[in-house]
Amino acid sequence: MAVVGRIGSGKSSLISAILGEMNKVSGYVNALGTIAYVSQQDWIQNATIQENVLFGRVLDESMYNKVIDVCSLEQDFETLPAGDQTKIGDKGINLSGGQKQRISIARAIYSQADVYLFDDPLSSVDSHVGKHIFENVIGPNGILKHTTRLFVTHNLAYLPQVDEIIVLKDGEISERGTYQELLEQKQEFSEFLLQYLYKAVESGNEAMDEVEPLLYNSPLSSELSQIPLKSEQSNAEEVSKSEEKVNEDAQADEERIEEGNVKLSVFLFYFKAVGGTLCVATIIFHVLCQVYSVGASVWLSIWSSHENATLSERDVYLGVYGGLGLGQVLSMFLAAVTLYIGCLNGSQTLHNILLNKILRAPTNTFFDITPQGRILNRFSKDIDVLDNTLPLVIKGWFNCVLSVLAILFIVSYTTPIFMVVILPIAIVYYFIQRFYIATSRQLKRLESVTRSPIYSHFGESIAGASTIRAYKESKRFIKESESKVDCNQTCNFHSIIAERWLSVRLEILGNLIILFAALFAVLNESQDAGLVGLSIVYALQVSEI
Repeated sequence: MAVVGRIGSGKSSLISAILGEMNKVSGYVNALGTIAYVSQQDWIQNATIQENVLFGRVLDESMYNKVIDVCSLEQDFETLPAGDQTKIGDKGINLSGGQKQRISIARAIYSQADVYLFDDPLSSVDSHVGKHIFENVIGPNGILKHTTRLFVTHNLAYLPQVDEIIVLKDGEISERGTYQELLEQKQEFSEFLLQYLYKAVESGNEAMDEVEPLLYNSPLSSELSQIPLKSEQSNAEEVSKSEEKVNEDAQADEERIEEGNVKLSVFLFYFKAVGGTLCVATIIFHVLCQVYSVGASVWLSIWSSHENATLSERDVYLGVYGGLGLGQVLSMFLAAVTLYIGCLNGSQTLHNILLNKILRAPTNTFFDITPQGRILNRFSKDIDVLDNTLPLVIKGWFNCVLSVLAILFIVSYTTPIFMVVILPIAIVYYFIQRFYIATSRQLKRLESVTRSPIYSHFGESIAGASTIRAYKESKRFIKESESKVDCNQTCNFHSIIAERWLSVRLEILGNLIILFAALFAVLNESQDAGLVGLSIVYALQVSEI
């Protein structure tokens, strides 16, 4: 059964309604048996050609070879580097439009469905290839001759061979019948056919091969005889329609995973994006904040040692302590402001640079070989890290480093013998950190790289949602999506495990520092009690950092 009509008459909407892709206002839609669907805009998975044809089904060699033959795909396999095992890139970048359309038809045939819905499936193929596919697949003697076929087409040359024709106008069926019956009625279909024949005759000799079956015993042949044909010379100069050339070099490149240490140029590039002034100001204010904090603690310890201080001395102690506290609050506020403003500037700068590069990237050498999931990953999660995660990480790093240095300074100042154990502890800490950083860094990279396929698969599934639902493959695609999420979360889980591994060992080193700080403080009987207490308090903070 063929469905014809002018542009916008509702042909594709009829297919969508049968598939259940449109909201039903009234009436009912019943489709008995399984359905195979070939959309007007071909949809191809980022997989091998064979996997696209099988579409989740078990390989049957004889059936598969027969499908490949009737879809004229053998010659294409010979030109591809790995034949039917060639992996098609994102959106079928290394295939022509005609090849993608024929793979979609092959997928429909291999499904061995009961009902086939073809939405203008031959629009992207050569005329001779389209004729071959129609005769061997869709036509009355094709491989699907014992099935129900609904065939939407703009090429009216195939109409004499169909069993029934439906003519749509403004979303409604205006006529219905066989080819000869509709011609005899001389209504909407006759006018539509006449316009098609005019264009076909004017287009030259090649189109005349398609026009001949329509002219045979046609009531419109007398009207067509008055159309002036192009001269043979001009017809000879016509360039025959051919499928678009395949860009064989367009191969989707795998996302590269960096290895080893983060290059210094990466840090410098980010600092440049943040701004040199803000970087320096952030460092200064964080250092001042820690200095004021240590100063306030030391001053409080000294104050507590003078129990018999006069009123004026107490005012001095209180004034200095208040000044140090006020300085700490002010420097903490300025450190936070400069840090977040700097990170915001860096995020905006890097986003603008990325957006500028994307907008100016050449289509054939970037967008054709770069999966959309990878681009989405850069603009979503990576930018989110710059906006939300990185400022907290930098702030935590400053607090951690400066707090450790302050603790070591206080403990070493009050109990100088403690410096003897600092060196072996520092050596052990160095090797632990060296092992952890190398592992954690690579896990973070893997987590980022495995996130891109999630976005790509999601975008691919959304684009082919109608096809996936038509073939009843929704559950398989959900499982594939879950598998990709699991792969990504595996890296994330191991990253968390690595953090716990580090935490346990740092807890042990922190407890050693507390042990030696307390031990040496007890052994040193001549030390001031206030300073000894201060060193113990600071040592206890090691395990909390």
